[in-house]
Amino acid sequence: MSEIKKHVDKMPDWLKYTLYAVLGVAGAFLLGLLFGNIIMWLWNWLMPSLFGLRTIGFWEGLGLFLLAKILFGFGGSSHSGDGDKKQHHKRKHHHGEEAEKKDWKDWEYYDDWWEEDGKTAFHAYAEQKRTAPKDGETSAGENR
Repeated sequence: MSEIKKHVDKMPDWLKYTLYAVLGVAGAFLLGLLFGNIIMWLWNWLMPSLFGLRTIGFWEGLGLFLLAKILFGFGGSSHSGDGDKKQHHKRKHHHGEEAEKKDWKDWEYYDDWWEEDGKTAFHAYAEQKRTAPKDGETSAGENR
């Protein structure tokens, strides 16, 4: 995955945003197809036999999905008090945001570091821990 990220990072900004827009539109289209068909299939399976209603087509299923999203929400908080907590959390930690962003950007070098130095450093540390005396033991292995 880091190879793909490296290629995307090298792209000019206008190309990245165009790619994101195209992928977003394609994703929305595919989700619309998926949810429209699922609603149509469930409706046609349950409603005629349970309530004697007529069957529906794809566009009616998609319309029902959109109507339900408008009436019942677009995936917001399911608990009434969560919104206040999230806003408080955002306000509370606003000052450290830039430092956090900088820290996350450094992770793009992790794979390279692990291959060059990380494995060796980790195995040396593990060997040191394995051979170090445990708490309550002397170097000869006797209890204090």
